[in-house]
Amino acid sequence: MPPDGYPLPSPRPALAGAAILVALYALQPARAAPGNADALRVQRAEIIDAKGFDKPMVAATVMVPAGWKHGGEVQWNIGRRCGKPYGLRLQAGAPDGSEAIELALPEAWGATNYGAPLGDCPQAGLRNAREYLTSWIGRHRKDARLVEYKPRPDKSQVLAQNQWAGGSLRSWVDSGQALITYRQGGREMHELLVANVVFSQSRLAGAGGQVLESLQGQALGVLGWRRASGPVPQRHFDLMWATLKAAPEWQARINAAEQQMAAENAATQAQISRMQAESSRETLAHIKRRGEIRNEAMQETARMRNETWRSGQATQDRMHKDTVRTIREVQGYRDPRGVVVELPQHYDHAWQLRDGSYVLTDDPSFDPGRDLGMAGEKLQRTRE
Repeated sequence: MPPDGYPLPSPRPALAGAAILVALYALQPARAAPGNADALRVQRAEIIDAKGFDKPMVAATVMVPAGWKHGGEVQWNIGRRCGKPYGLRLQAGAPDGSEAIELALPEAWGATNYGAPLGDCPQAGLRNAREYLTSWIGRHRKDARLVEYKPRPDKSQVLAQNQWAGGSLRSWVDSGQALITYRQGGREMHELLVANVVFSQSRLAGAGGQVLESLQGQALGVLGWRRASGPVPQRHFDLMWATLKAAPEWQARINAAEQQMAAENAATQAQISRMQAESSRETLAHIKRRGEIRNEAMQETARMRNETWRSGQATQDRMHKDTVRTIREVQGYRDPRGVVVELPQHYDHAWQLRDGSYVLTDDPSFDPGRDLGMAGEKLQRTRE
């Protein structure tokens, strides 16, 4: 479950400004003593944007299993004219190859009931997260068998819903997860896939009573966590989902770039509308209204994206920070250096080991020196 190399948005994106960066990551149990089977050991991984700006920048961070190899990058496609021209990718894997996670790049598409394309977007009528995941599995996991599909209403939300005489606009996020099995390298793999998909639907009254309808969709990346020993526990998967957050400096520069591009797009669209008006007043009326709807959708989805990103990172206001952490299900801890680190709040105790990794456990008698053979220091919760 962005996702998004992060270049500037395209001039005519199918979902310009729509971004709810899907927090996607993975985790595995640490090698703990039998009495501490619940302990989870994690380390921080960075997703680097090496090409989007004047210098390499950390775009986002996420906790991944300690001891796994991992790498994350932002991929850019400046010429992309459907959806966002950037996408986050993350890969992590166990040393023995028995488990791996993968965050795939975002995809966008569109469809209308009057035959006209939506910008340069591929034509597709995928109307919900289940249809999208089914399509994705068919293209990326050949011969896979669908074991179970579940909607994720806890991750879904309505972004905007406006109605007026002769038309309506609705934007929403639909989320779902699928469990599949397939053979890979002689092993039977079990993979949990999740996706958040942003939809924007517009309806306009046309000539002769015809209703002109368009539907735009953008999947904000697909997270796959596969392993040979059986499906990953849902608790582990959801627990670490909350730890992905954008780096403040990088997000601020992305926001500024998108605002500038949106302003340029609006000016370009206005000029196009004026030129078309000279040849057809009726065409002008439709184009103008469609342009207004598109701009409203861009502004609303951009606002929701920014709010969602801000809810995934620390803020300067302590009360707001507590609220955000509660929503994201994370807790602040102060490490031995005095730095505050965010870890999932589902466990009662947190430790930092000598190698810099973290251990989460419910066991009050947990001793890393005894149970893991490595010295560590128990972390104290903080509201900072």
